[in-house]
Amino acid sequence: MAAGRFNLAVLYRTAESVGQMTVLAREEFCLVVPPGGPPFEDSIPLADLHAFPLSVPMRNNNVRRSVADVVAQHGCVLNVRFEVDSLSTIINMVMEGKAYSILTPSAIQKEASQGRVRTVKIIDPVITRSVVVAVNSQDERSPAVSAVRKLIPRVVRSLIEGKHWSATVPDGLTHILE
Repeated sequence: MAAGRFNLAVLYRTAESVGQMTVLAREEFCLVVPPGGPPFEDSIPLADLHAFPLSVPMRNNNVRRSVADVVAQHGCVLNVRFEVDSLSTIINMVMEGKAYSILTPSAIQKEASQGRVRTVKIIDPVITRSVVVAVNSQDERSPAVSAVRKLIPRVVRSLIEGKHWSATVPDGLTHILE
């Protein structure tokens, strides 16, 4: 964006204050567990995640930073056994019962719908990240950029309402979508 190579971008942000960006949706992280593992309740407190050997993305990954920030704020500890730079490898490790993971439902949507992994809601607190749209300040007045910027929230809402994306639309965005 700063170099002027992008007119508009859809990005992940974990902070509530996202400056000039418009929050499109919020995703909640969940514990991803093997399908044949022991029974789980519908939810698990953040403080109890230390009991599970985890396979997580590398430290520079947005997912890892999102989770690490909340874990640190609440004085919790995670049992990170594997740092992997491949989402498919992480998912395969969970499917094979070698580890658990903390991901968003959108990351494992296909595998969960096929029963190859299960999700458990993380609570006390819930870990979320925001999906935002950012526009290059040099292109804000462009008719093409403006048209796409208005279309993106409608597509996001359609995906969420149609149950194709497990996310929520923030309350403040509803006026933009109507």
